[in-house]
Amino acid sequence: MLENVKNLIDYAYENIPLYRRIYKAKPCIESMIDFTGLPCVNISDYAKCNIDDILSEMAEPIAVLPPIDNRSIFPFPRLESAYDRDRRYEVFHFILEQAHIGNGASFLIVTDSPHSYFCGEIANCLLFYRHPTWMLIMRQHSFSDIQAWVSKFKPDCLLFCSDKMIERVGELDVPCVFTINQYDWNLSEYYGLPFRHYDIYSINEIGWIGVRQSPGAYAYPDEHFYIEADPKFGSIIVTTIENELQPFIRYRTSDRGKIVSHSLFEISYIGEH
Repeated sequence: MLENVKNLIDYAYENIPLYRRIYKAKPCIESMIDFTGLPCVNISDYAKCNIDDILSEMAEPIAVLPPIDNRSIFPFPRLESAYDRDRRYEVFHFILEQAHIGNGASFLIVTDSPHSYFCGEIANCLLFYRHPTWMLIMRQHSFSDIQAWVSKFKPDCLLFCSDKMIERVGELDVPCVFTINQYDWNLSEYYGLPFRHYDIYSINEIGWIGVRQSPGAYAYPDEHFYIEADPKFGSIIVTTIENELQPFIRYRTSDRGKIVSHSLFEISYIGEH
């Protein structure tokens, strides 16, 4: 890990104006204590920048997502390089592996308009790994409409990404249910039914990071992320180790939690994403 973060700091300082400005001089990283002593960045640091100030001067960008409606959350389009896109696929594959999803398992994604761009990314990953995938964007749909879709396609997995009707998801006859940032729900325990429930932890700016193995903490791939929990405030601090175009180095989120053990963390609060 130390060698990874040393290379990351060297790369960011040499290629990204934001980090040159924050660090003022090139940091000397000889231990992880040196690394965790570096300043944190947060969304306001990005909001003060021109877009060229936060992107690597070396990597060729491709657009992933348009700006989201609330620019106070993240003021720019999500951009990445082709290299970063491949890393994003790898992280999603890690999530599928942790949830024991077999090759060819089918998915029905149920979302609403505010979350549809993010679920479109997930659908893209599922199709990349050859999982048959359908996506329903809820507008004036009732719960019976969702039941009809489930009956029609008979998916192996349901990914439910909406604040509406989540308490009724357990009534659907699906063997595996995924939610996003529902850290305080354990649907299988709530319903007492024999289906598997996994919750994905994600951040708009970064994408998906880890998955909760129900019940328990969130597992994440440590070759892609280094996660800290601020001991004073409990806020989760995320470093994207392998991002080429726009690395997030000691990015202080509005979420709170604690580190449980190597590659595991628990969440006690989800802030605004």
